[in-house]
Amino acid sequence: MKHLAKFAVPLIISQLVSQLMVLSDIWMMARIGVTAMAAGGLAGSVFSFVFIVVMSLIGSAANLLAIAYGERQHNSGNNREIRDILKGAILLSVLISVSLLPLFYLLPNLLVMIGQQANVIDLSMLYLHALKWSMLPNLLIVVFRGLAVAFGSPRSVLWASILTVSLNIVFSYIFAFVLDFGIIGIGYGTSIAAWLMAICYGVWLFNQPQFIQYKPWTKWFEYKLTIIKPLIYMGMSVALATMTEFGLISGAALMAGTLGVVSLAAHQIALQILSFSWCISYGFAQATSIFVSNQYGGNRDKQTIINIARNGLILATVSSALIGLMFSINPQWLSQCFAKPDDVLFTELVDILPSLMLVAAACFVVDAWQLTGLNILRGMKIVFAPALITGVGYLLAGLPAAWYLMQTFHLKGIWMGIGIGLGVTGCLLLVQVSVSLKKMES
Repeated sequence: MKHLAKFAVPLIISQLVSQLMVLSDIWMMARIGVTAMAAGGLAGSVFSFVFIVVMSLIGSAANLLAIAYGERQHNSGNNREIRDILKGAILLSVLISVSLLPLFYLLPNLLVMIGQQANVIDLSMLYLHALKWSMLPNLLIVVFRGLAVAFGSPRSVLWASILTVSLNIVFSYIFAFVLDFGIIGIGYGTSIAAWLMAICYGVWLFNQPQFIQYKPWTKWFEYKLTIIKPLIYMGMSVALATMTEFGLISGAALMAGTLGVVSLAAHQIALQILSFSWCISYGFAQATSIFVSNQYGGNRDKQTIINIARNGLILATVSSALIGLMFSINPQWLSQCFAKPDDVLFTELVDILPSLMLVAAACFVVDAWQLTGLNILRGMKIVFAPALITGVGYLLAGLPAAWYLMQTFHLKGIWMGIGIGLGVTGCLLLVQVSVSLKKMES
């Protein structure tokens, strides 16, 4: 367990550091103006959804690389397989990034259809057209990070995240305020920082002794469409699971909006804490997944995989429970962090948070279960059944429960529904883990 926790720490810090980039962009948009912040938030939401789904697909390369790395214990000549996975992920990143470019020109009509204001749409599209150029370099960074983690080098991931965020803040500030490009400058600053980091991290990584034989700019004849098939097979199911979870969270946000401003504000606060808890749980889950993949591709010792899965689940559960407890004991200070005491709605917000955070705390724990379960199964290349399970848990259990309980318990009812969706999904995934391990032969 100690080795697993030590491996997960850089991944956790990396996730938390990445959140600073979002906060810094929001701060800069707020300095430009309220309309800029609204436009940036709208464009950022659209871009984040697309990127997270695509990243889920590309990110499956990390597990395939970890399995291939584990297989090297028995077959030292499988370097070609590792290069195929790596180059397949790079090729797929390029193809997806290019194919998505026309989508950004169709978005204005879609935003009009859902009732967004014209001035906000115009400004958000200017920002989005600058931000879209960060798609490919960020996907390449995901691929490079996946290779480093698969080979047991998570520290470089941490430093890459810190440098990416630092460069993003510097370039975005210069373009937005020093050169006075406004919100467009934030988008171009993010894109330039992403490209610079992708190039620098790639050059540094593939000049390390451990990775020098996998340089992606050599042996160009190995780039073929056939090498992306394993990634698509595994990644599509992962992306589907991501989309269903997004459906649950987005549906809950729309329901919260019908309850009024205070409920929507409280919902956003709870979501921010859930995001914080998710970063920590995901770090443990990702480390668990890589360890499982290494073992699955190597000795495939059933008891070792069971121990890894158990330890990962314990670490994720305990950390989530502690976070929930920390924010449930004194939730009033959250109001002071996210709202002004002289706001006319401040008292209502203070009143609603204590009971809401108790329900949200339970969600943190079951969220850790579903994250860990998904990643354990992904480590064993089991992705289709988990995708179906997430659809059942999130969309058939979570959303209807949230709608039904909202009628009686209001915002707490929505979060009860979220908890039910995450809980059903988590329990079913852990059952699938147990069944899969029983069927696996050492």
